Amino acid sequence: MNKICFILIGLLPIQWITLGWIRNHPEWIEIYYSERLYTFIYNSHKFFFKNVSFSFGDVLYGLALLTIILGIVRYIKKRKINVKSFLKNGLAIISFISLVFYLSWGLNYHRLPLHETLNYSSKYNEEELTNTFQKLIEISNSLHQSLSGIDSLAVQIPYSKKELLEMIEKDFSFKPKKFNVKPYLKSSIWSTLLSYMGYAGYLNPFTLESQINNRIPKISYITTASHEMAHQLGIASESEANFIAFYTSLNHSDPFIQFAGSSLALRYCYAELYKVNPALAIKSMAKLRPGILKNFQQLSMFWKKFQNPFEPYLKKGYDSYLKANGQTNGIQSYNDMVGLVIAYFEVGEFHLDN
Repeated sequence: MNKICFILIGLLPIQWITLGWIRNHPEWIEIYYSERLYTFIYNSHKFFFKNVSFSFGDVLYGLALLTIILGIVRYIKKRKINVKSFLKNGLAIISFISLVFYLSWGLNYHRLPLHETLNYSSKYNEEELTNTFQKLIEISNSLHQSLSGIDSLAVQIPYSKKELLEMIEKDFSFKPKKFNVKPYLKSSIWSTLLSYMGYAGYLNPFTLESQINNRIPKISYITTASHEMAHQLGIASESEANFIAFYTSLNHSDPFIQFAGSSLALRYCYAELYKVNPALAIKSMAKLRPGILKNFQQLSMFWKKFQNPFEPYLKKGYDSYLKANGQTNGIQSYNDMVGLVIAYFEVGEFHLDN
């Protein structure tokens, strides 16, 4: 056991040096890891975990947490900690987790940006943002009118979450780029805990299962499902996963799912326009049918029920995690999807009669 620990500790600086070097060669990661090795790893994991009726990754995290708690209790009972042994075991565990994390999924953080592989422009100005926002208002209003009829009523999605999941999995397709994996989703057994943590879903990077918080409202359930499945494609960037959630939802055959996709992009574009021109953002938002605003209010009310003093600290921790993995905007990187949405409409891929 000691020999294994020392080998893992010796690998730790090698991992850091290799990672620092390879992250400067995203084209290598794209070709040799994301498009080849990761595809094999994902399909291997899927073979073992997809047909397991529960989330194996959730159980794994639960066991890990229990092990940590029992370890702390054991050290407290001893009243004396062998510092040398503690550091040795701790560093070995960190090395092992880091190695598995980056080999199984984490290197995708350093692949080529999606806008480069799609030949999209990542830059935009206020006029382009405004035009896209107006377009999303038009699409959302049109969908709302056909789904609700009465402009003051929120859209009520008639499907169960199980039905939504089957519909999303069946038609999940990102046509601008070919991926050699077929994603799937599971409901997290920790959904209530995730709600208090402020999370709608997550990808387990060790089992490559996408988990969704089964308690969230259906309109958010749809785009979160697509977002987490995008991570299974090897898309690590939160903004890119958000864009794929928008794209796959808006291009789905079902209008309720399309509405969820347009609503997602609408909220993010409004937030960005409000930063640069609050008066214009508010004026434009007045054109939105009141029922759509009620759908947004339902989302806000859901998350308010679970607000607690610990959530900001959990979000801060996740912010640091994202920054450590190359997403310089941290938790705000979700908003970066706006540039991709603008580019998507500029190339003319979507029409109201889609």
